[in-house]
Amino acid sequence: MPESLSPRRKVAFVIDTLGFQEILSIPIVSAAAKARGHTVALFEFSRNPKKVCREIVSFAPDIVAYSISSNEAHRYLQINDTIKKSGKFFSLFGGPHPTYYPQFIEKDGVDAICTGEGDICFPEFLDRFGTDAMYEVSNFSFKTPDGGYRKNPVAHLVEDQDSLPFPDRSQLYEKSYFMARNPIKMFMAARGCPYDCSYCFVHAFNSMYKGKGAIIRTKSVEYLIAEIKDVARRYPLKCIRFADDIFALERKWLEEFAEEFPRKIGLPFTCFLRPNVIKDEYAKLLMKAGCRSAYIAIECANEDIRRRIANRPISNDQIISACAHLKRHGIRVGTFNMVGLPDETERDILDTIDLNRRIGADYAEASIFQPYPGTSITEFCRTNGYLEDDAEQCEGEYAKSVLKGTPAFKQKVLVLHRLFTMMVDHPRIRRLVGLLSKASWMNGILTIASRFYYGINMHRRIYGSPIPWWLRLHGAWRFFLSKSRV
Repeated sequence: MPESLSPRRKVAFVIDTLGFQEILSIPIVSAAAKARGHTVALFEFSRNPKKVCREIVSFAPDIVAYSISSNEAHRYLQINDTIKKSGKFFSLFGGPHPTYYPQFIEKDGVDAICTGEGDICFPEFLDRFGTDAMYEVSNFSFKTPDGGYRKNPVAHLVEDQDSLPFPDRSQLYEKSYFMARNPIKMFMAARGCPYDCSYCFVHAFNSMYKGKGAIIRTKSVEYLIAEIKDVARRYPLKCIRFADDIFALERKWLEEFAEEFPRKIGLPFTCFLRPNVIKDEYAKLLMKAGCRSAYIAIECANEDIRRRIANRPISNDQIISACAHLKRHGIRVGTFNMVGLPDETERDILDTIDLNRRIGADYAEASIFQPYPGTSITEFCRTNGYLEDDAEQCEGEYAKSVLKGTPAFKQKVLVLHRLFTMMVDHPRIRRLVGLLSKASWMNGILTIASRFYYGINMHRRIYGSPIPWWLRLHGAWRFFLSKSRV
């Protein structure tokens, strides 16, 4: 590694709330920073804001850094403002929101943003911090000393994933009792997705990095197994959750993985798949490797909306066939669905529920569509009058729709969302939709019921519940107090 151009730096990563699913963004850049000799620490703000501010001041960081999604942007600006009142720090924002909404650099209190992947540029920024050279770092945009802005182009992608250090998970596990002891842990075998679903950031990412290297970058099987073993030596591990956008797109890689993974790791795993890539031989290799369950995205049963608005040219027959292949080889099927898409009717949502029943979904998850900045579906919504022209802040995917619509229809969408999974499992519940759509005072009870149903069923059906009862009790308490499912 090259010598730093400036002294070793201290970085305080701040996260509002540590939930239940691991995040890899901070561990990835934390590992890159540590590899260059810099010091990092993670702080969970919401646990005790005043105490955390004191701890950050005591740590005396050069940079306070955040990784944020669009629905979190307003909250993190508030957190940053609170921390800056405690001391003078350089604030850096990365993650999806600054990447796809670069105007974020103009917000008060934001000193710089990092767009795209930070494997190389983040440690380079730390090396150059405090010098004029830092303003030249790729992927970064700055407020400059003269009151202007500077935006730098993105660097080439790191195509050799084996050249990167293992993610620094210790930061998360030291702060989260649940994550450290949860025997289900998350890994990534590859980065990148070749598809352009309109509601996803991928199409914007692929456009941003066009000509900057291969979009799909896969770790070698040997490297991935070494990474998993490194975690298993230090923490409980009974089941693996692969977070790749689409798992094992390369057939030769999957064939090697199916030979080596059962022999050297031998743990069940779950992954995300796309219906059009699932053939019988593919499902057979997944089963051989130890795949317990797989998630596929249905989104909606209306093929026209799926193709024309979501940009997913996948037929219902392909979805049914893909799930049949998985089930034939003993792989459980989870599904992702969206309600409240543009042009979607109540009938369309009910048809999506019926499609989930037809394929025999073991667990059907649903979210409420949100038009995130930087996605092409957001531009579709603005162009076609579904969204206010000046709308910037979107809600979480379990909050009410922000699209234009009557209060009555928005309430019905909310009810259909809260009852979605239960209606897939128990069709008779459908008769309650009309009644509950007229009783908004029941929304809180519906939310608690849907969370309870999720907590009871999802892990049992998808992961096989390797989580000890005492840890489930701890997680359940924090889950009911959280704002989201993650």
